Amino acid sequence: MPRLSSGFVPKKAHRKSRGGCLRCKTKKVKCDEIQPTCGYCSTRKLSCEYPQNSSSASRSPSSTSSPNQDSEEVNFNDALMQIPTWLVPPAFASSGQLSPLDHDLLHHYRSSSWEIFAIREDAAVHTIHRDFVPQASLSHPYLLHAILSIAASHSNMLRPSKQMERQTLVYRQKTFQGYTKALQNITAENYESILVTGMFLSALIPPPGLEDSDEEHLQWLYSVLKTNEGLTFLASLRWGQGIEKLSVYPLFCRELRTLPPPPPPTVHSSVEDPNLCTLVGRIGTTPDHPNPPPTYQRRSTPSTPLFLPPRLMVVLESLVSPTTTGPIDMHRNALVPVFQALSPIFLSLYYYHLNQDFRVRIFVLTSFLMPDFLDLVKTREPRALTLTAWWFALAGLFPRGWWIGSRVTRVVEAIGRVVRSKGDAQTVEAIKGAEKIVETLESVGREEAARSVFEDWDGMDWDDGPRRAGEWEFEQLLDLSV
Repeated sequence: MPRLSSGFVPKKAHRKSRGGCLRCKTKKVKCDEIQPTCGYCSTRKLSCEYPQNSSSASRSPSSTSSPNQDSEEVNFNDALMQIPTWLVPPAFASSGQLSPLDHDLLHHYRSSSWEIFAIREDAAVHTIHRDFVPQASLSHPYLLHAILSIAASHSNMLRPSKQMERQTLVYRQKTFQGYTKALQNITAENYESILVTGMFLSALIPPPGLEDSDEEHLQWLYSVLKTNEGLTFLASLRWGQGIEKLSVYPLFCRELRTLPPPPPPTVHSSVEDPNLCTLVGRIGTTPDHPNPPPTYQRRSTPSTPLFLPPRLMVVLESLVSPTTTGPIDMHRNALVPVFQALSPIFLSLYYYHLNQDFRVRIFVLTSFLMPDFLDLVKTREPRALTLTAWWFALAGLFPRGWWIGSRVTRVVEAIGRVVRSKGDAQTVEAIKGAEKIVETLESVGREEAARSVFEDWDGMDWDDGPRRAGEWEFEQLLDLSV
């Protein structure tokens, strides 16, 4: 029997390779598809070439850059990395099979984008955003397209791409189409998904560029407020009938803690006028406990003066003071409730600084805005714009909120120019407070910007707020022990 040469390699049983190198295809052997040299060619020290259009060839560790090559390390946790389609297992939603891009953006939302909306450092809130929402989206196309649009927009912000920019618009259009249809048939099964989608809609409104006109920024601001009006209506469907029992309720609660009453001294003695307090209350007072009744132990509390910066208090007094001569201000009923909704925000900021309760109250302020007030914003009424500027400036103190970003400055600047051209002296003075917050935020930071709110507020020491809150909480504990 002839002796085998050293170059001879026994041929093993095989099946035909469909994505192998050209040599293995010619030899009709199964290729292990390792690149740049497969096992067959490597053993025989032969040149190895793959078809240029081969999309199924696998990569081996030897195909990555060697220590002597200049190449970035591959990060498989990067949602922007293009994963070969053959590595992505098929997944299906109610809208059909997810594409590889859908997979990538869904992963990007779960790993990064959801954190932008988690205004509370709470495990339940994190679980809802990170786990519940993506899972629920597979059964509700409008919610799926909403979070895919958000993830695409966030991804495009991190790494600009024309493709991702276009895809953001595609997902956004599908969101509004599906959402509009779902609103026509709200059921117990889809209510939570509709509610969460409504919360995301304001982030889907295309923001203007920083170089765009004041009018475009004001129109965008109005669109954001108008979108939240629909969310308020949706929440009202269950607000008094057990909304706190929903899985997503932690995203919609209006307060995290009961606030102490305003500290003495009050800013203006006229605020303590019983007639003025009665008038303000009759117009529509913000409830002492904004959350649904079952979430707290109801206690009767005496009426307390509103807690507002001096500049805003002057504007409020001009609206409701009984000594004002002439006809009653025609916009009073639309404006006063917004002053009242702002009051606990300033209380929370003073007593507990930039805590989570403050963030929640900022986030839900739009749920207190009535259609009449939104109409005033649309028509550029100076006082309505000034109140909106204060809210927007305070929202800039959020550590998150990428869809707003530097537009806080542009919106407040745009409002300031309108107020100075159309408003009276009191309103022009009031807008300066919002502008000061934004200027301090840009030049120094959030903590100093928050402190600046109380700098011209007689008797309100920023550092003294937490001490006063602690004393009040201690008194409450003593009352409970009696």
